Amino acid sequence: MKNIYILLLMSAVLFSFYSCDKEDELRDESVVAYDKALQNELDLWIYEHLTKPYNVKVKYKWDDSEVFNDFHVVPPTMEKAKEFLEAYLNLWIKTYEEESVVGGNPEFMYKFMPKLLVLIGSPQYNADGTTTLGLAEGGKKVTIFNVNKFAEVDLFGGETPEQALDMKRTAVVKSFHTLHHEFGHILHQTKFYPDEFKEISKGKYTGNWMDISNDDAKKHGFITAYSMSEENEDWVEIAASMLSLASHTNEPKLHMDLAVKDNEGNLTSQDADMYLSDWDFELHFWGWELDFDQSPVRWKVTPETLENWKKFHSKVEMVTTYYKEKWGIDMYSMQKRIDTAVTELYN
Repeated sequence: MKNIYILLLMSAVLFSFYSCDKEDELRDESVVAYDKALQNELDLWIYEHLTKPYNVKVKYKWDDSEVFNDFHVVPPTMEKAKEFLEAYLNLWIKTYEEESVVGGNPEFMYKFMPKLLVLIGSPQYNADGTTTLGLAEGGKKVTIFNVNKFAEVDLFGGETPEQALDMKRTAVVKSFHTLHHEFGHILHQTKFYPDEFKEISKGKYTGNWMDISNDDAKKHGFITAYSMSEENEDWVEIAASMLSLASHTNEPKLHMDLAVKDNEGNLTSQDADMYLSDWDFELHFWGWELDFDQSPVRWKVTPETLENWKKFHSKVEMVTTYYKEKWGIDMYSMQKRIDTAVTELYN
């Protein structure tokens, strides 16, 4: 038996030398085709539309090395991942790309967009009761959570097809708030924003932001409650809100019987129908609260809220100037591009 084993081993070795010596039969291409064999339709789409032109790698299949093991999260469904990625390409990448070209910074997206995008199906629920919807790491990687709920719309019933479509478009645009937010961190960590920004709302930032509603945050001069957590979050929340409230920029939406403001921002006793974009509506309705001392009950804005509203506008001006001068990105032009893109994608 031992002799037979030795003969077999010698034969195998001799055969290997013989095989390696026949160079004329070797092929240049790899004979290992398992990568292509395992690629599905979405993988091919990602390669053609994201990896090949933008050098972006997308992870949507389960990979526990990309998440913290302390949290229970799930991968996205393939259908939701595809819907998100199509919108990501058209509403996020291409709008920034087109705007930066016009602004004289054509290499902007190729240099600064995250090269690894990780998609998680569910939110990340934290011990303090908050929910994480996005993470940016080192300017190279962004993780987006809750993809399985991407752009979901709760219809009340009775909506016309046009109304349902408009609600869907608005939901899609708002769904990119997290990605704009995380990208904003990458940008301000690359080129710093003015220190004067930190002085405008100094003393009002708080670690207890999760106990404050968005409506109350506005009374203190903040676009969201989360923007009250610290200066950097305040900065990126303004940028993200401007771009995630871009709906109806090209064709403003009719709002009936809104209270009219005077030149100082005070509410008057007059009402009027107004055509407003979502961003303009956000600003118009800023810090309103019901005044039960009036009969009939009307809206009011307190002097303190009005003062903070003016401070907020100073912060918006700093953000828009920074994006324009540092990156060649006109935020108001971006709003129009995003509104156009979502209208073309969902028609």
